[in-house]
Amino acid sequence: MTTSLADRMTQRLREPGQRRRLSRATVALIAVGVALVLAAAAWVLLVSSVFGVSHVQVQGNVRVEQADVVAAAKIPGGTPLARLDTAAVAARVASIPAVAGVDVRRDWPRGVTIVVRERVAAAVRERGTGFVLVDRTGVVFDQVDKRPRELPLVSAPVSAGPPALRSALDALDAVPASVRGEVRSVRAASADEVTLQLTRGRTVIWGDTSQGPRKGAVLAVLLTRKADVYDVSVPDAPTTRK
Repeated sequence: MTTSLADRMTQRLREPGQRRRLSRATVALIAVGVALVLAAAAWVLLVSSVFGVSHVQVQGNVRVEQADVVAAAKIPGGTPLARLDTAAVAARVASIPAVAGVDVRRDWPRGVTIVVRERVAAAVRERGTGFVLVDRTGVVFDQVDKRPRELPLVSAPVSAGPPALRSALDALDAVPASVRGEVRSVRAASADEVTLQLTRGRTVIWGDTSQGPRKGAVLAVLLTRKADVYDVSVPDAPTTRK
């Protein structure tokens, strides 16, 4: 049977509309498929334990026990890595006195690495029958029974408060490395009255914390002279005496 010209033209006019309907249906199906894939991926990442924490690794610790770091981190096993609050974990680990800094990393697919930076002892203080280690900022972070020979003893009266202790540590920090090994103790009667005791019974009158680097440089030169007392409290007019 022969199709008339009119029928053929009618069919051609209908085809673009059908193709548009098919195209819209295809796009809709693809969109639904993508949404389902994204939803499944989100569930796997954020809800399921497929990428959940199975192990925690600690690096950089020497003084601090790994078990103490893991306990402070408080990361429940199976916690989805994508939902792990690394800042909160770092803050908890940083509450350990001997920890100065923390970096927490996600190790896909199921691990966490905690890198700690421990405090470095700058001096010791007496406490009871033992000693406590103090870092450069004055933070007490550990207790020992015997005084480490390589660390100077710092002291300040309770009445003088933290500023005096900070002055003692500032003075110690300003002492040149070539001299620091000779420092046995640093005492701050107040924030402006710092005195250092060196080996062989020598005394350094440091004064306040102003011009610390200048005082340190002057002290290094003065120590080439034999004396009992070295006064660098006014570094432009230092004195020595027997």
